Amino acid sequence: MSVPFHLSSKELVVRETYEPSGAQVYQLTSCPAINDHIYCEVPYMDAASRYVIYWRKHDSVGPARLWRADLEQGLVSVITESLYELRGFAISPDQRAFFCSHRLDEQTTQILSIDIATLEQHRWTFSDDGPAPRTMGSVTPDRRYYVASAYLGNKRFGILRFDLEHDTRELIYEQDHEMCNAHPQIDPGGGIDIMIQHNRDSVVDEEGRMIRPFGEIGKTIYLIDIDGQNWRPLPWGRPYTWPTQGHQCWIGKTGGILSTVSGGPHDQLVEEGNLLVLRPGAERPEVVGRGYYYAHPNASRDGRFWVSDERPGAHIVVGSFQTGRTAVLCESGSSFSSPQYTHPHPYYSPDKCWVIYNSDRTGIPHVYAARVPEGLLASLEE
Repeated sequence: MSVPFHLSSKELVVRETYEPSGAQVYQLTSCPAINDHIYCEVPYMDAASRYVIYWRKHDSVGPARLWRADLEQGLVSVITESLYELRGFAISPDQRAFFCSHRLDEQTTQILSIDIATLEQHRWTFSDDGPAPRTMGSVTPDRRYYVASAYLGNKRFGILRFDLEHDTRELIYEQDHEMCNAHPQIDPGGGIDIMIQHNRDSVVDEEGRMIRPFGEIGKTIYLIDIDGQNWRPLPWGRPYTWPTQGHQCWIGKTGGILSTVSGGPHDQLVEEGNLLVLRPGAERPEVVGRGYYYAHPNASRDGRFWVSDERPGAHIVVGSFQTGRTAVLCESGSSFSSPQYTHPHPYYSPDKCWVIYNSDRTGIPHVYAARVPEGLLASLEE
């Protein structure tokens, strides 16, 4: 373990109070760079909901550094050196450790874990020409296994399992081009099932880059286990529902899955509801969010509430799984342009007192935090 040298500064900007909900909005970053809070599927925060992990880079193709924002003191701190090909972001289910991968050179991959509160680091180095993590990562509750997807060449993709106790790497599952955007997510409750995104009828080039993300049939989701066995299809996408958008997450430790669907007429999806949940043992998903065209959802760690951005208004909407009631928390001002850091990707802090999101409302992507007004979520369950 090591504690890196780090520098702190104050970039906090107090923004507006969104009058309809009473949510106070804060801009956590102000440096003119690409600031990204990573993604919405899980909260990249500590268990005490004080610190937010994000990355910053000064051009779209160069190296990035990891930073930490302190919601209590309003400070931001750089916590790593410049990292190349930063990939595989993950959080331990106990909300204590942040994980990622990066490349030291063409033949060396390094897995990095950071204790979010203390900033202690641990690194595992894999020095060979094996495949490197490509998209998001995930970690088992005991932190023994770290999984991520990788491009294997010849238009094939795989799921890598890194055994962090024994410093080994294993290809546990592989598929053709239709697993080009797997986003593997380990069930934080059981720690056995891995959710995989299936981009049906996609087209990739020889480098594994998506030429067509999916075909007319659209995307779906399936499960494998931590050993790459026990493949199980799920009733997501055609013929059960509209195709998944590719934005899905586990609902805390309940075993349920939350996802948005797309592919139909906008107004119809708004009316019918395009935010769905599949509960354990159910034959098909059920609608939990109507009235907006939802994009990127996240579920609270206790499984009671969800939050999502919506298009085209870019509002941040919170809702109750129990009642289906919703409220607009705030306006993000995001442009929803091509780069992912122009999409809000909101997520709850573990204590549900904050919603963290990204916005390019200033013309530069920054990380924002909206304080959830006391009583707002409880009112949605009444």
